[in-house]
Amino acid sequence: MFTPGHVIGEHYQVRRELGEGTGGEVYEVLDRRSKAVLALKIQHPRYLESTNDYVLDGKGALHEFSLGTSLDKISGVITLLDFGEHLGRTYFVMERVDGFDLAEFVDRTQPVSSLRSAAVLVQLCTVLQQVHAFGFVHRDVKLENALISRRGVVTLIDLGSSTPAGEVPETLAGTFGYLPPEAASHGVVEPSLDIFSAGCLLFRMLTMEFPFINETGYAMARRPIPIDKLVNVDPIVRRLCIAMLEWDPADRPAAAEVRDELSAVLPDDPFPAPPRLSHDPMRWWWERLQRQERVPMSS
Repeated sequence: MFTPGHVIGEHYQVRRELGEGTGGEVYEVLDRRSKAVLALKIQHPRYLESTNDYVLDGKGALHEFSLGTSLDKISGVITLLDFGEHLGRTYFVMERVDGFDLAEFVDRTQPVSSLRSAAVLVQLCTVLQQVHAFGFVHRDVKLENALISRRGVVTLIDLGSSTPAGEVPETLAGTFGYLPPEAASHGVVEPSLDIFSAGCLLFRMLTMEFPFINETGYAMARRPIPIDKLVNVDPIVRRLCIAMLEWDPADRPAAAEVRDELSAVLPDDPFPAPPRLSHDPMRWWWERLQRQERVPMSS
């Protein structure tokens, strides 16, 4: 762990730790050249890994950086800015979103209303539709991999597990609780995998529970969707959530369909304005209406 004041890669001065996970440690840093406040993700220090495994882990960070820069035209994907090595640890630098992840958003709201859940999913599926159009599948959509800013804007992060659609990945990716039943079979990766995970994310926002628990990593036995937990949810949101959790990937809607149908739940009138609370996805929608913008609809 780096303490405030430590300089990484000659230019990035640590301000504070933002968090850590299996992919590395994340810090808020000050770029001493531009004076911009950014986020830096650095590989964990080596522990008991072999040299080869640690080098491969560093190459995974390079893959995430390369993919992020190739998708930088997509609004809603975190912007990656720089890549390097510090004390034998690989790092990359990205924009700093003034907010927190959706897991914290859900913890603060408990549960999230149908309206605000729809506003989050419209944004998330707008991003996923573009990622899929570029030929990639994220493979690890979850609350912790989406940030919400003070203005309610949702940003997708952590592209390290992303794989070209149609390929057979060498390793299992994803997070227990969000894994679709086909994920553990190591078959061909398709965008429907992200849709299932996004459906789990939506279900968790609405109910504070996961629809299915799969802690083994093996393919789940077929089981019914717990529809009874969605009884107080808006009918359109409930129907879309159930459709996203269909067992057969072919029966799940595409990201653009989810975006289009959930957009219908959101109000057309920009008044009244939502309360001036930070990190409210309805503020994102309200600002769009003020600018007379609409979510792009599929043809």
